[in-house]
Order: sequence, then structure tokens, then C-alpha cells
Amino acid sequence: MARQFLVRHKEAESIVPAKPTPHEIRPLSDIDDQKGHRFHLPMIMFFSYNQFLDEKNPVGVIRDAVAKALVYYYPYAGRLIEGPSDKILVNCTAEGVMFREAIAEVRLDQLRDFMQPPFPYSKEFLVDASDSTEILDSPLMLIQVTRLICGGLVLGIRINHAISDAVGLVQFLNAVSQISKDPSSAPSPLPVWQRWLLSARNPPYVTCVHNEFEVEKNSNSSTEPTILDSPPNLVRKGFFFGPQEIKAIKKYLPPNIRQASRFDLVTALVWRSRTIALQLDPEEIVTLTYAVNVRGKNKPKLPSGYYGNGFVSSAAVSKVNQLCNNSFVYALQLVKKAKHQVTEDFIKSAIDYSVLHGKPGYSTSLKDWIVSDASRTGIDEVDFGWGKPIYGGTMDGGPTFNMTVYSRLRNTQGNDGLVVAVCLPVAAMENFQKEMEKMIKGPMDECNKFWHPKIISML
Repeated sequence: MARQFLVRHKEAESIVPAKPTPHEIRPLSDIDDQKGHRFHLPMIMFFSYNQFLDEKNPVGVIRDAVAKALVYYYPYAGRLIEGPSDKILVNCTAEGVMFREAIAEVRLDQLRDFMQPPFPYSKEFLVDASDSTEILDSPLMLIQVTRLICGGLVLGIRINHAISDAVGLVQFLNAVSQISKDPSSAPSPLPVWQRWLLSARNPPYVTCVHNEFEVEKNSNSSTEPTILDSPPNLVRKGFFFGPQEIKAIKKYLPPNIRQASRFDLVTALVWRSRTIALQLDPEEIVTLTYAVNVRGKNKPKLPSGYYGNGFVSSAAVSKVNQLCNNSFVYALQLVKKAKHQVTEDFIKSAIDYSVLHGKPGYSTSLKDWIVSDASRTGIDEVDFGWGKPIYGGTMDGGPTFNMTVYSRLRNTQGNDGLVVAVCLPVAAMENFQKEMEKMIKGPMDECNKFWHPKIISML
């Protein structure tokens, strides 16, 4: 059971750039501007006590470094405004990011068992001012630094996803880190805007099939759960996939595909198990949508320092009976195929499709699953001068009930792995846990039975 403890919050303040910055309006890319990205992404970092936290004032160090970093990342200090054709723009007003200091009467070791998504104390460690939940004309970043009675520190951050993804946020945090250690330094790499690199062609034209958007048309958003509805029959739980779990999953693979990535293996397993657990109509179509990073690709070539949303979404689609009746390899092949289809042509087509179809969001149906991998952003490597965090990653595991954000976690046994938070109705969660148990801990002969057509009777 979650522990109750007192948190004393100081009054929130604004951190403005340390020097005058340009007052201008900057356009976002057509990926930034998609309706599916208009929310705040919460992240959290836990730091153990060490002598440097006594020697320095960590709250003051972070506050001052953020102000200096905002001189370079000054759009973060602005506000989103509505432009023509339902586009949102960044008004660089230098109003600042929201900042709050807090003291929590709890020790880090008392939080250790909860230090993974879904984290039950999100509200205690996040700024939640009344005007911060709006997307337009509100702070684009909200920071809370919380000191613990053991001397440890918790840093909670919310970033407006329309201006940056998790990679862009970590780039900013690294800039804050550099400045906190050397206040006279400039961040490296320097931030690059250039949002036009991921904007639609003129005229836009679609050359690929985009199921990641088309499923939205069949979703009944008026009845499906969102993060704001918080239906009482839904529960979110985190599942850890370390070396032992990955080794168990690989037992199902033929030798020629045993080199599948950890992301592919975990995503295929959870998608298939989740679909079985929901007991859907066998003829229903289900979709797995996930973000594919386009940084590092030759075209479009995003420069070092680009801190906008640098990904497109791709989708795997299957009938329920095919996904559940076929072996795990079938699900894995669908996941790999969706990733490999993200070519230069696909990226341009996806951006054009979004513009031509009114910037559609993603599916809001619980039968569909949306995945984003934040495990390799490097947030768990950021060091402000008192060591790396013992955990850095997502707080709640996902902004909506059908979306999961992966984080990297070193568990209490010292094993490094992925933590995946899944949200399902209570009964379906019980089914899901049983399926996972069969796949990961059950003997091979039991798992072979799991692939049998008798699964149909469960649907």
C-alpha cells in the first residue's frame, strides 16, 4: 500500500531567461502540431543523498542554471497561441517556465519500491497550478524540486509535448546540467529550431498507407477512456523486463530472428497478451501504434541540437483471432514490419497525411495500444553535479489509458531492464498477468499449448 507523508510546497514562481531574448513568433513543425501531441508529458528523477547536496544549494543551482539555459532555449519561456488554419505557434514572450520548491517528510528508501511507473505520488512531486493544465497561453515547462528528509532530491518535470519530445527535453536538461557545473559555459550542442524540416510538402501528397491515423476514424471517443475520465474499473500496473525475462521470451523464436531488439520482443509480447486479456470479438481489428525516432536518418537529416518532436508513428494491424491464435512470432513479425516501413518516403507521406486530414489524433479505443520508448533518452544519465539519478523516466507510464511510455529501470536486484506500465479493466488485468506468467515463467510444453486454437474460446 502506498505510504502517506506530508509535502510542504512553496509558492510557485516563474523562471525567466537570465538575459534578454528575442520576442518573436515561431512556427512548430507539422509533427509538433498534431492533435495527439497536445498534452503535458511528466517525467521524474530521483537522486540519492551525497555530500555535494550539502555543499551546494541544489534548488538554487537548478533555478539559476535553468534561467541561463533559457537564454538559449528561449521558446520554452514563451506560450503557445492559436494561429491560422488551427495551427499552434510559439509566442516567445520570455514569461518563463513555472518552478516550485518543496520539502517532503519521507526518505528515499521509503519510496524505493514505488520508484517506477505508475508512480503513486505524482501529484506530490509535480507542479499542478490551476492554469498549468491548459495547452494554450500557459507555461510550456513546469519544474518542481523536492528535498527529502534523508537529504535526497526529487526532480519532477512536465513538458508540453507540442514543443518537444522526451529526447528534446533531455537535451535541455543536459544543457542545465552543463551550466550547473560551469555557469559561464554555453550548452553543447546548441539548440536548433528548424521545424520546417518536418513540415508538409507544398502541395502535400500521400504515398503510403497510414493506419496510425486511420484507426482514429473508427474510434468512439465519446465513450472510450481518457486520462481525465479516470474510470474506476481501470487499473494500471508496471511490469519489469530484465535479462531473465528477455531470455525467456527468446525461447519462442527460431534461430534466424533471435537478434530481435528488446523493444520488439517486449512490444510484441505485451500487445498479444493484452489483446488476449481483453477478450475481444475474434473478427475485431486491433492496432499497435508506436513512435519511431527519425533522428539519425539520412533524410530528413535533423541537425544535432534539434529539440522538436523528432519521430513519426507507425502501426501494426491484425484481426484479433490472427494475433491471438498465431504464435508469438506472428506478433513479432508485425512489429518489425511496422518499424522497417518507416523510410524517407513514409516520413514525408505521414506528415502530408496529417495536414490533409486535419491533424488527426491517435486511436482512443482501449482495444488499440500506443507505445513510445523513452528508455534510451538518457534522462537517467543527467548529472547536475551530485551524481546520476537512481531512476529517471516517466511517472505514470502513459498519458492516456491506451498508451504506454517505456522507461529504463535498474531493479532492487541490480538488473537493468524496461518497465512497461499497462492499463486495463480489473478483470482483463488478471487475464493479462496470467498470459504473461505463461509466456515468461511457464515451461515450454505449457507455452506450446498456449499457442493452440483453444484460445478462441476465450474471446
